[in-house]
Amino acid sequence: MQYACIDIGGTAIKYAMMTEEGKILTKGQILTQMAKDGSGDIPRKIANIVSELERECGKPEGVAVCSPGLIDVEKGEVIFAGPTFPGYTGMKLQEEIERLTHLPCAVENDVNAAGLGESWLGAGKGTKSSYCIFVGTGIGGALVIDGHLIHGASASAGEIGYLPFAGGKFENLASTSALLRQTGATTGEEVFQRAANGEEKALAALEEMAKKIASALAEICCIVNPEVLIMGGAIMAQREFFEPRLNCYLAELLPEALRKNTRIAFAQLGTAAGFTGALRHFLQKHNKECSI
Repeated sequence: MQYACIDIGGTAIKYAMMTEEGKILTKGQILTQMAKDGSGDIPRKIANIVSELERECGKPEGVAVCSPGLIDVEKGEVIFAGPTFPGYTGMKLQEEIERLTHLPCAVENDVNAAGLGESWLGAGKGTKSSYCIFVGTGIGGALVIDGHLIHGASASAGEIGYLPFAGGKFENLASTSALLRQTGATTGEEVFQRAANGEEKALAALEEMAKKIASALAEICCIVNPEVLIMGGAIMAQREFFEPRLNCYLAELLPEALRKNTRIAFAQLGTAAGFTGALRHFLQKHNKECSI
């Protein structure tokens, strides 16, 4: 069986037709064009994508979607969305997609879906517990236990970006946005290039970023004690820099007995993580889980 899998982003909507084992049959993306078309046009765009995938690969069994915002996963509704998606709060996404496509649909938060995808077929494959942290403009996280996401009472479990830190929220102090503010750079790549050239300001900012992230990981370890901490987000592509530092700082913060069965890993699925996790969520919701 095959499924239309959709990852709604602020810039682009990524999509794929996938088998229930998570194999990608075809994939692509279109521009979201929020400023031009508004959030109300998203269900129609998804329906058009499903039609295109059907023409290319045949009829899907359902539509698996991940989306920004707090999501009511039972109803597939957007509980809350930020200013980059004006008018999106309250969107009955699942209902609209099912009406337009005449197919069953399931909707999950994008960060949760990416964490679920990594746990299923990526860096956390084969583990019983994982916590995935995504470092970007902000910082998000997802907790997966026994192959299932933990959503919490307000659909906000894992929202590590809001963790109170000395000086403010965690994501305001340790995100890529914070790094760029501290260094005056325009991209993370620029910060690493400056550091490679010996610039002390860039080196100090990166070192401080690693320390703060390790402190947050230590708190996750104390509360959840997962088998694996998965590091995601574009800046975490700099694995050679972050891996030894995160391990070193974590060793300083926690006794060995507490951290010895937890390892740090780096996300493997790239841009496919979101729609892969969306598929996994659909299969779980509709009781079609594959044993892989």
